[in-house]
Amino acid sequence: MTRKDRNDNEDVTGVAGLEKIARGLSNLFNVLADFDNLPRRGRHEKDGRVMEYSFAARTLREAAEGRVAAEEEAPAPEQPRRRAAKRTTVEMLEPVTDMFDEGNELVFLFELPGVEREDIRCILDGDILLLEAKSGVRLYRKETFIEEKLAGNAPQLNLRNGVLEVRLAKQS
Repeated sequence: MTRKDRNDNEDVTGVAGLEKIARGLSNLFNVLADFDNLPRRGRHEKDGRVMEYSFAARTLREAAEGRVAAEEEAPAPEQPRRRAAKRTTVEMLEPVTDMFDEGNELVFLFELPGVEREDIRCILDGDILLLEAKSGVRLYRKETFIEEKLAGNAPQLNLRNGVLEVRLAKQS
């Protein structure tokens, strides 16, 4: 079943309809391109919004073949070079953490299953306690903010049954 255009008895469905639409758009763009103030490519900004446009005249056959008329070809815009992240088999986790204030010291408990004592790095850098530990394909990392007035000497570490106890003496 096809529909006929009332004015010219042409088939207006399917490919014939698309060709008719394309011809109409092509004619419109050709008329618009004749105006001196409307280039074939442009960029307009208004009220914080940006509109970029470009149009070219080509036949449906050229469109189907993916060709553009030679005078219409625009140089490809420069894309910023993207850096791809390196794939790794190491899984980074944040350990479960508890913090206790025991009068003259702060006590932190970090759950680090499968980690050996020699694979733990725990440092106090100003007001940040940094913990890094590696176990096979897992990397545990945690940064904890500590008020500078509370942080005193280097942390004391004790690892027992996958739980790291970190003690920080308070400043007097």
